[in-house]
Amino acid sequence: IGTDHIIFPDGSTETHAGGDAYYAAAGARIWSSDVGIAAVIPKNYPQELIDKLSRAGIDVSGIIRTNLKMGLEGTIEYKDDGSRVLGAAKGILKFLQDHLPGVLALVANPYWEKVSAQPELIPESYMQAEAVFLASMAYSNQAKALRLFDGKAAHIVLDPPPLMPWVKRGTPPKELADLSRVSAVLPSEQEAYEYFGDGIAPDSAAEKFFSMGAQCVVYKMGGHGARVYGKGNQAVHVPVYRTKAVDPTGAGDSFGGGFLVGLAETGDPVKAACYGAASASFIIEGYGADYALGVTRDQAEDRLKKLLEMLQLPNG
Repeated sequence: IGTDHIIFPDGSTETHAGGDAYYAAAGARIWSSDVGIAAVIPKNYPQELIDKLSRAGIDVSGIIRTNLKMGLEGTIEYKDDGSRVLGAAKGILKFLQDHLPGVLALVANPYWEKVSAQPELIPESYMQAEAVFLASMAYSNQAKALRLFDGKAAHIVLDPPPLMPWVKRGTPPKELADLSRVSAVLPSEQEAYEYFGDGIAPDSAAEKFFSMGAQCVVYKMGGHGARVYGKGNQAVHVPVYRTKAVDPTGAGDSFGGGFLVGLAETGDPVKAACYGAASASFIIEGYGADYALGVTRDQAEDRLKKLLEMLQLPNG
């Protein structure tokens, strides 16, 4: 969980709750009234942002306030052409980013581990979860969290973390969690490029993930939708739900939250991806994850129906 400071082309700014877990929970809550978050926040994190989750019906007992002075704070600067630039918002990370990028690479890993979910702090009640979404986080934290839920949750979905500066581009991180122990892996196109080389085709990237133990790969392609791969099966393209995109931030994570509920309810990764696409369509219609917290399941069901009708299955 973090805080996003959004800078618009005209210079105006807004601050919203952010972070992979926040967006994933918002995407899941659209479909389920039984969603919880496990995360850590710094001591000065605004309580009102956590209260918004609680009022939306999300269990926040797994959000632990620590003594950290800083958390995941970043800027999202939008340009006139629609592109965006991500960066550290303030403090030592901002200074290192601007002046000493080499030093930033050295301090990033221990800092990343501190602000990622701490498996030992996850409430015992969460061990009863039917399905778990392991958001992008420090490699070691994600691997520990997977071992914690392995054999307990019926479905575990993993979002591969980005490649850190100390890992050679085109090389998957050695500390990555055991992909053979999860129900589905949800890489983005960016992560595929980082792990296996720029420009790698979706089919080739999926095969790479299969060689690492994955059982199901859902390849996220932003505005071009997603491709669902099962071992030995032809890929199925899941389209996006077309709507006015105000802010694409968190679309991939909200897709993951919706996918998780869809997989738990149907057992079908293709249908689950349609749940995810519907969740993402609501997230991008406003700024920040809070925008989707008021969406009802009835609204989502309407979009899900249309997405299912748009599917082009391999057998025709």
